[in-house]
Amino acid sequence: MSQYFLGENLIFIISQPRSGSTLLQRVLAGHPEIQTSAETWMMLHPVYALRNAGIETEYDSRFASQGMLEFLTHYTDGEEVHLDAIREWARVIYENALKKGGKAYFLDKTPRYFFIIPELYRLFPKAKFIFLIRNPMAVLASELSTYVNGDWKVLGIFRPDLIHAPQYLLDGIQLLGDRAVVIRYEDFVRTPEKSITALCNQLGITYHESMLNYDKTPKPMGSMNDPVGIDLHTRPSAASVDKWRNMSNDPQSRHFAISYLDVLGHRVIEALGYSYGEIRDGLEAGKHGALRGADIFPWDIAIRPQNDWNFREWFAAEQYFAIKRKGKIKGRLSALKQGLLHAYQLLKQQLHTRRGIDD
Repeated sequence: MSQYFLGENLIFIISQPRSGSTLLQRVLAGHPEIQTSAETWMMLHPVYALRNAGIETEYDSRFASQGMLEFLTHYTDGEEVHLDAIREWARVIYENALKKGGKAYFLDKTPRYFFIIPELYRLFPKAKFIFLIRNPMAVLASELSTYVNGDWKVLGIFRPDLIHAPQYLLDGIQLLGDRAVVIRYEDFVRTPEKSITALCNQLGITYHESMLNYDKTPKPMGSMNDPVGIDLHTRPSAASVDKWRNMSNDPQSRHFAISYLDVLGHRVIEALGYSYGEIRDGLEAGKHGALRGADIFPWDIAIRPQNDWNFREWFAAEQYFAIKRKGKIKGRLSALKQGLLHAYQLLKQQLHTRRGIDD
């Protein structure tokens, strides 16, 4: 085992975004020994330095990864040297924050750490890892009502959070075994005192009743924070637990939700601790007749980033929004005009690229 910093004073909250992680963070931040901040995203860059996929850089990250690994292999004691360097780098930063705040533990709440759970655990085996689980349909409903807000083209940005995160969380819980601290959002907001008392026991810290009244706990500084929902209450509330069911009353949201449920599948939903059948019944409860394709933005397009759309998908999206803005006839004509212009620009770009190759 490394002689370097192993995360003895670190607590990580890992979850899907829109799972209540900001609420849980604020409650834990009310503990006199815990320092936290806005989402740091700090550990992602150093961990990805040894990956040859999943990151884009001007200098080509694949070459950088290859060069780093070859150097570590041939001229050092191996990859563990790099990990020790990351540990020391992290120690300097985290402990400086603790010293400045006068606290004993640093709580790093960065949901997209779900990408690097195995590496985080390897780096910091003595840290505490909290896995916050929430019904994925509630996560989707929250995304749709906040960041997406009717602009379906935006949904693809959150593809990793919706599609990949649930399985990564399950894999992380399995990897850590008894060391995984699992808390379910629904239990947390319905029985906050019981849930936070149990959580504090697992973290090895003393529970304080004042933690639940977070209105007096300072907000973490920084823009990487949830700006929605946290200020609606002053203590954990179960008011939003079943709001996902409202998606059944809106054809577009219902289409997204049922499609999302199908993508995750029975196994993942049940493994997360929810009933696949009950969720499907809840989503289909408000169904009134067949959905009309022209009035529904397709899930298969929305859930992918716009840069990944082919021309047909781009045109389908353009036509959908043009019809919403201008009506069917004017909307289709507007979409056709934009489609022809877009096709011309693509052809012009291809010809330009081709000439460059020929030259």
